[in-house]
Parts: sequence; structure tokens; C-alpha cells
Amino acid sequence: MNTTPERTEDLFARPSDLTGPEDPLRVTGIVLSSLPAETLTSEGPQRYTVTASLSRRPDPLEIEAVHAESTRRKLEEAGFGHAGLQIADRRLLIFSTSLEELRDGLAQVVGTIVRTATLKALAQKDLARQARADLDEAEHERFLRVAETAAAIDFGP
Repeated sequence: MNTTPERTEDLFARPSDLTGPEDPLRVTGIVLSSLPAETLTSEGPQRYTVTASLSRRPDPLEIEAVHAESTRRKLEEAGFGHAGLQIADRRLLIFSTSLEELRDGLAQVVGTIVRTATLKALAQKDLARQARADLDEAEHERFLRVAETAAAIDFGP
């Protein structure tokens, strides 16, 4: 997993980091500047919010899927029921956790949740596209029937 430097001028885009709206949403790294100053010290908090960067801005269906109750259940089933997830623009907030916990398995669970959200959103979009295509086809067929019926009408004497 990559980490995000404290300043944006330190970021260099790599071809693998450039994604479009149809590319799967991914967690790309930890935003180091968002961590508590005492992280990994004896005075540091045991649990805190870790901010992770996302590969692109998530669409509303992906956000809805990550914020769904099923996410809470997946975290609980994996033994991380104390943690929570929230999307904020191109950031994923991972509540009540630590870097060690992410390293020791939570990151894989979070990655799976985000990937599942993308797959679910893509499936919903495909269903909606197919429904629109079916409606378009039905309307086209209706229009042809109307045109054929109108063409058969003879106004001659």
C-alpha cells in the first residue's frame, strides 16, 4: 500500500494511479498528515481515525454501498466491529483503528468492501442501462407500428 505525502506537491502521478470513472475504486494509501502527531509512540492513542486516499471520486452508488449496514456486518464478521468507514470526497475515513490493525488484516477487509461496493455499483448501472435499452427498443417498435398503421391509412376518394 502506498502512503500519501503531507504536501500535494510531493505527489507524482504514475500511469497506474491515473484512473477513469469506470475503473474500479481502490484504496491507494494512507494520508500521513491526517494521523495523530503521537502515532506509534507510548503517549499515542490506541485507536484513532485513519484517512486513506481513494483512486478516484466515488459515485453515489459506491458511497451508498460503503455506508450500508452490510459494511458494518462485514467488519464485525472479520473481527473489526469497533471500526467504521465513511467516504468524504476522495478520502476514506477509517474510524476507531490503528496503523497496526490495518497492517494486520483490516486493510484487506476494507479493500474487499471497497471493491465489492464498486462491483455492486457497476451491476446496478448495467441493470439500469439494460432497462433503458429495453424501453428504447420497445418505444422504437411501437413507433414502427404507429408509422406502419399510419401509412396504411388511405385518404383517397
